[in-house]
Amino acid sequence: MPRDIESRRRDLQSAFSIGTEEWESLSVTAPLRELADVMVESAVGCLPVPLGVADGFIVDGQEVSIPMAIEEPSVIAAARFAARLVGRDGGFTTWATEPLMAAQVFLEGVSAQGETRLASCAPRVRETLAGPLASLERRGGGFRGIRVARLPSSTVRVDILVDVRDAMGANRLNTAAELARPALEEAGGGRVLMAILSNAAEERRAGARFVLPVDRLAVRLPEGMSAAEAARRIVAGAELAQEDTSRAVTHNKGIMNGISSLALATLNDTRAIEAAAHAWAARGGTYRGLSRYTVEGGALRGEIELPLAFATAGGSVDFHPAARASLAILGNPDARRLARIAAALGLAQNLAALLALVTSGIQQGHMRYHAARQAWRAGARGEEVRLLARELAARTAGPADAEALLQKIRERPR
Repeated sequence: MPRDIESRRRDLQSAFSIGTEEWESLSVTAPLRELADVMVESAVGCLPVPLGVADGFIVDGQEVSIPMAIEEPSVIAAARFAARLVGRDGGFTTWATEPLMAAQVFLEGVSAQGETRLASCAPRVRETLAGPLASLERRGGGFRGIRVARLPSSTVRVDILVDVRDAMGANRLNTAAELARPALEEAGGGRVLMAILSNAAEERRAGARFVLPVDRLAVRLPEGMSAAEAARRIVAGAELAQEDTSRAVTHNKGIMNGISSLALATLNDTRAIEAAAHAWAARGGTYRGLSRYTVEGGALRGEIELPLAFATAGGSVDFHPAARASLAILGNPDARRLARIAAALGLAQNLAALLALVTSGIQQGHMRYHAARQAWRAGARGEEVRLLARELAARTAGPADAEALLQKIRERPR
């Protein structure tokens, strides 16, 4: 394809039947097109994703508004609902480990003696990486040691552990892994197969918990259902995700609705964060839910823990202006604080979903927000969308019905 973005765009438009509305949605502004051309190869525009804000979160005693970039309706509403529910009793308490990541070097042909030598070569690796990691050292991070493991294939894996501070650290870690190759080959007596970071981020975890008096659950419950029964059902529903993999997948997808939308809003690496979360869910050999709930002393207790390699510096996070705006909404947190907020958001999303599922059902809320899309498809714009959506939500209506209802709204006296 041509190297100039505007030439690529002209060729694309002439080669494919792209409608005016669709084309305009990709076009955005010239500065953003230029930025896209800097960020990715063969850029032709931008794909705008809706950005909303889930306000009302109390995280470690501080009120937080959380930007969320997501295409799915009802997700942000669910997060806000859970935030207010939990916020009445102190909100979410969170924690995070140090931002430790691993650069991995895989070696073939390493003997048992070579494996022993590798385990004791940390000082040499540190010296080799002193220059590339100097800026991290000045900020309190840097080299933290090595680990050696022999895999079933007999390949030996060396993990170079680095505290990356506020960065995700991919480029720094990949550089470290490649620079360490000669020293590790010499120490182990083998030959490097590959050298790259690990996105598993098992040492870089965050978690959140809440304690909610059971009586608080007495909202939007079916007639005859008590708050205590709702709490019992939440615990039972969460336990299903511990014993049934197919349920665990959907359970965790709901958690990632929140975490991934925050990652996208801040232009963090959503694919890496999601892969690490799912690997953590399967760490015991069976894929399980990431959250747990109990009822103790008249209170529902929820908690979550997972790897969350969020960054607030480096990569696209502090490069793209929209990501910088999202960080400003969050109060410009450091990486550990952002990971803790993400954990609280994931748990809030999960609580809202479980409460709906085990009481009135999930679809009622989904369809209420889906009605606005139906209204838009029928041609409603502006205030018409809200008016038509309200009527569509109260009935089962197809496209033709929506258009007829819209016509009636337009014929009403104003």
